[in-house]
Amino acid sequence: MNDLALNWIIQQLTSSAINNNARFLWCTDENALNALPPALHHQLLVLTNRWDVAEQAKARDFSTEFNDFDCSQIADNSLDKIFYRISKEKPIVHHLLNQAWRCLKPGGQLFLAGYKNEGTKTYIEKIAKLLGCDKNIVKNGPVYSAELVKGTSYDANQLLDDSNYNQPRPIAPDSGLGLFSKPGLFGWNKIDAGSALLIEQLKQLPPRPNPFKSCVDLGCGYGYLSIAAASLDTCNSVNHWTLTDNNAAALVLAQQNLLNHQLTGNVIAADAGKGIDIKVDLLLCNPPFHQGFGIDGDLTDKFLQSARRLLAQGGTALFVVNQFIPLERKAASLFSKINLLIDNGSFKVIQLEL
Repeated sequence: MNDLALNWIIQQLTSSAINNNARFLWCTDENALNALPPALHHQLLVLTNRWDVAEQAKARDFSTEFNDFDCSQIADNSLDKIFYRISKEKPIVHHLLNQAWRCLKPGGQLFLAGYKNEGTKTYIEKIAKLLGCDKNIVKNGPVYSAELVKGTSYDANQLLDDSNYNQPRPIAPDSGLGLFSKPGLFGWNKIDAGSALLIEQLKQLPPRPNPFKSCVDLGCGYGYLSIAAASLDTCNSVNHWTLTDNNAAALVLAQQNLLNHQLTGNVIAADAGKGIDIKVDLLLCNPPFHQGFGIDGDLTDKFLQSARRLLAQGGTALFVVNQFIPLERKAASLFSKINLLIDNGSFKVIQLEL
């Protein structure tokens, strides 16, 4: 998908005057590193919550921070320019706009862009009030953009409501699982219906001659699949859990939930399991069906390829996907056994074996 809003941000980055004394920040959960000129290395900090983007930025010698958009180490009034293509989740956007207000020098510039249906115009209007500047909204087809300048007089009472973004909080108390999550994660304030369907199918698997001993939760989010699976008789012999995700916030919350339940295991940053070198007899996966803002079938392929590599002979992988994802066809060349366990019209759970 050609992201016109991201393209605008990259244009502003590449056209910025090179000045080694200036400090620029690019907040991104998208990968557009190949479009950036090498000359920006000396003044640009790439701040991302995606492990794959961080690794590629480091490989290209950019100063890089991989975390949950934590700006606490950036001093007040210290940045000359900030570039941000708005994120999907409102709490993240509000959090980063508040940080932009804090970190920009008076006279510093915020470059902001997003699509009309993402609430971009409203975001621009809100942050312009906080910065004490004109809105300068430009509409180009479906994209709104703005170049905003921090004024010398501004009102901290205009800080945007970020839903207490940094604070983990208990969710789904009726589940009895004692889960913690936070804004910005997929399905952060509830149990995802697809994941719950997968757990129900795992619970109903027939007894195995060799009980499961190890499990990978591929694309773990805050760790629901692992925590819920650990409570089942089907998994009472699992003695090691590996949870992996590409998102910084997910990794922090998965680690917290793993520790809270005293489960033995590791939480590993990885892009769809890439680079993890283990073999397990149970693999659970609710893969995202979008990369950024567009549907990306290649992302499903990446999860399936990792599942093929990580699954031990005789092991079982359970995937839950939206009903329209052709996972059975995509898995045909990788797995010898493909079993549709359930299709409820919204989600389907598929069992894969080597």
